[in-house]
Amino acid sequence: MRVVIHKKNLEITPSLQDFIETKLIKPVEKVLKNISGKELPLLEIEIGRNTKHHLKGKVYHVEANLSIGGIFLRAEIDEDDAHKACDMLKDELLREIVKFKSKRLDVYKKEARKAKENLYLS
Repeated sequence: MRVVIHKKNLEITPSLQDFIETKLIKPVEKVLKNISGKELPLLEIEIGRNTKHHLKGKVYHVEANLSIGGIFLRAEIDEDDAHKACDMLKDELLREIVKFKSKRLDVYKKEARKAKENLYLS
């Protein structure tokens, strides 16, 4: 899996870099290890502050774009702490991945049911 991290109005500290790698990238890699495709999945993470003059409130914006072949999954979170935002983003992104994988399985089962039904009719 290819990973690209963008930053906006923010310096990524080594502790935040490690947090992103352990709490966001590793679980996504673990979930995606069984997905096969012609090209590697691309995970783009953008982390930053909305503006430099806000001092309170949800000022950290974290978003992740995951492209698997021709499929594009996206999750974004606004929060008041960068670590908390990354943790919440992980949950949202994993939810999107599970939804994508279950949709593929449902289509497979639907086609299998149709084939079985056609077999009984003939």
